[in-house]
Amino acid sequence: MVFYFTGTGNSQWVAEIIAGAFSDRPVAMSDFFNGGHVEIPEFTVRADERLGFVFPVHAWGVPPSVCKFIERLQLKTYSGQLIYGVFTCGDECGYTREMFVKMIREKGWDCHHAYSVQMPNTYIVFPGFDVDGKEIETGKIEKARLLLPSIVKAINDDKPIDEYRKGSLSFLKSRIIYPQFIKHAMNSRPFYVTDTCISCGLCEKFCPTKNLSMKDHKPVWGNHCVQCLSCIHRCPTRAIEYGKVTRDKGRYYFKKNKV
Repeated sequence: MVFYFTGTGNSQWVAEIIAGAFSDRPVAMSDFFNGGHVEIPEFTVRADERLGFVFPVHAWGVPPSVCKFIERLQLKTYSGQLIYGVFTCGDECGYTREMFVKMIREKGWDCHHAYSVQMPNTYIVFPGFDVDGKEIETGKIEKARLLLPSIVKAINDDKPIDEYRKGSLSFLKSRIIYPQFIKHAMNSRPFYVTDTCISCGLCEKFCPTKNLSMKDHKPVWGNHCVQCLSCIHRCPTRAIEYGKVTRDKGRYYFKKNKV
């Protein structure tokens, strides 16, 4: 199985490619989220089964939604089957790998492989942060498409390769900025909708934690936002903003017809 969490589709695409290569089943973590509630996912593991976790890097760390999923995940008949993680990032991952490995070990499991795959930037709610230009966006997707077979082979052969974008100043990013992000930045209050909203409901449909609902034909956010920004990026009329910071910034979500 390949468990994945996605907001704008990058990680879903990566998960589906890996799952397809192994003839495995991709499982959306979002199927177990309902606002602030996380169901207990229970799965029976075959003796020859690989278990993958694919998710985006949030503020140089593991998204809290993924942490909750792993904490509650129950793997029946687990007996040392190969576990791997693949993290999608716009630029760098910091200590995401170390965080993930630690969580897996705390469950009594073993992580055999952990890799990063650079994908187009999506986080636009910090000043100075924006989506990539079209040329960079296309280049990242193409490089990822070419890289994934190497990651699949490493996992299949159980021979780890050095493919992880840790980056510089990792302690500052993952040990100082990440905890502040978790504490203060995961806030839905700055979201609002403009008059260009056409009540299509795509924001509600694609919210991976079911934190958003349509009321009087307009989106309303709950108190369990994870800052995936799916609602902003998938809005076809750019009707959703986050305070003033997202005005005039680009929008992006993965379109399978691009590859």
